[in-house]
Amino acid sequence: MPLGPPPRLIAITDLGVLGHDALVARLSRLAERAVPGSVAFLLRDHAASGRARLALGSELSQLARATAQQLWVADRLDLAALLDADALHLGEHSVRADVARRFIGDRVRISRAWHTTSLEGDAATAELGGLDALLVSPLLSPRKNRPALGLPALGALGEQLRARNLASHLKLYALGGVTRENAAACLAAGATGVAAIGAALEGDPLALLGALEILR
Repeated sequence: MPLGPPPRLIAITDLGVLGHDALVARLSRLAERAVPGSVAFLLRDHAASGRARLALGSELSQLARATAQQLWVADRLDLAALLDADALHLGEHSVRADVARRFIGDRVRISRAWHTTSLEGDAATAELGGLDALLVSPLLSPRKNRPALGLPALGALGEQLRARNLASHLKLYALGGVTRENAAACLAAGATGVAAIGAALEGDPLALLGALEILR
């Protein structure tokens, strides 16, 4: 079964920003006002219990189906399979993409966290062939002692993907410091879309949807 179109916005869950009910309500409004297929909910919340993540994921799965949006799951292959997720996002230290693919099959998109401006190295070459997206971070603001890569990183990675004939299927997403003010600049620099917590969950998200040209 072919993968659906890549989303323009990946809204990352954070129960530390909003509680369960408020988070679902905010994502519901986001999904209903966005073009169908343009938003993905990324179930992350690593610090939450398995029970809490499953409960949140179950509601977001139902919401995604009802609004024709997508559900992505971070790291947990079991939850991705159980929730029939549209994508699995692998962290920096997660299993290899080929291992994940054997577990979840071909219908699910696989993305990975990417923290450099280079695709060099045998390990990277082998991994890239099994991926569908890279979440490039931290792009616009430093995080966890990593300096911001800056918008030019998207262009540099895009050039390397084109040189490897991977650009047609391997998409780049901007993560880290994304706001409604700079989201359009991320797209102009070569990103397929953006991933965000604060910009998607705090305040009024409609301006962000407008900046990404997915507000209906």
